Amino acid sequence: MGRVVNEAGIEVALATEPFAVAEIYTRFIEKESVATGTVVMHHGCVKHPGKVLPDFRMVSLDALVDDVCEGLRTIAIDASWHFHLHRIFIQHRLGSVGRGGDVLLVICSAATRRDAFDACSWIVDEIKKEQLIALRELPF
Repeated sequence: MGRVVNEAGIEVALATEPFAVAEIYTRFIEKESVATGTVVMHHGCVKHPGKVLPDFRMVSLDALVDDVCEGLRTIAIDASWHFHLHRIFIQHRLGSVGRGGDVLLVICSAATRRDAFDACSWIVDEIKKEQLIALRELPF
């Protein structure tokens, strides 16, 4: 689904189906060099109970901007410069997703553990500000 941006160690994508997490991670680490000391992955899923509704049937992930990939790429570029990352992969779901379903996958590599962990956390926090994609819990 959606456009995939892959440039200079940064890859962002949108999806409407569950992620093949193990395959994506394997492809990511196959491209790493011996300069990489740490690879960190965040795999975000729809949790239950919800933040707004204690019980819900699914969530709706809706684009708030015309080009979500460009927004994700901008976040990745900022993280790359600030945290000295080697590579970044970001994939976000759009559409309806049930409980336990994949929402977000972020993978970061860096020379140091601190840069990789801090960058992954920062990227997730930036995306969760919901300026690119809104998450709404849908009642039964």
